[in-house]
Amino acid sequence: MRKPLPVLALPLLLAACGSTGPNLGQGFEMTAALTGTQVAVDVVNVYAKNADGSPGAYLSSRVDKYTPTAGTLKVEVRGGSLGFTAQKVTVKYTDASGNPLADTASTFNNSVAFTVPGGYTCPGGATTCAATDKTLTATTFSLPDLYWLSEQAALMAARGCVDGSSVIGTGYVCPEVRMNVTFTGKDSLGAERTLTIPQAQVRVYVNSVSDEVR
Repeated sequence: MRKPLPVLALPLLLAACGSTGPNLGQGFEMTAALTGTQVAVDVVNVYAKNADGSPGAYLSSRVDKYTPTAGTLKVEVRGGSLGFTAQKVTVKYTDASGNPLADTASTFNNSVAFTVPGGYTCPGGATTCAATDKTLTATTFSLPDLYWLSEQAALMAARGCVDGSSVIGTGYVCPEVRMNVTFTGKDSLGAERTLTIPQAQVRVYVNSVSDEVR
């Protein structure tokens, strides 16, 4: 006499019989990074003027000019993941230790509109197809020229390069600034989703140095 299936095994067997392929478009698995955001700083070292007009004692340093550069968003999408349409971005600025960046509005909000494709491909390169025709495919989505460093945050990043206590050289390493980025939007099925980038680095560096004698 054949033994009946255990209670727990029966649902598993039924699920396996009803499967027609990989579980596509049900999970949401993406990893995002923001790279290339930077602030180039031109610094002026100020010296006292000697009686003969030559540079004397060092007095201070100041920012002459700063030039921000936008970064690039890169999203690694796992095979089988749902797609994602971003609608809003929130950025919080901190120093390298995670403390809010001094003297700035610590949060920046803006609307965005871009779609990260799901982790699958369709026959013949079609953009849509039946679930049974989809193939699990890990993909990479890239979006350049994204500038989410507020003017105030960029200025504070530049000022962090000078503390007024020592002569600044071109090899001077400026304090780091970080951007904590959160995208909010919806996945391919219309469910609310978030995609986060913790502690994206903003490179801050001395681009040029000049002297001023007073």
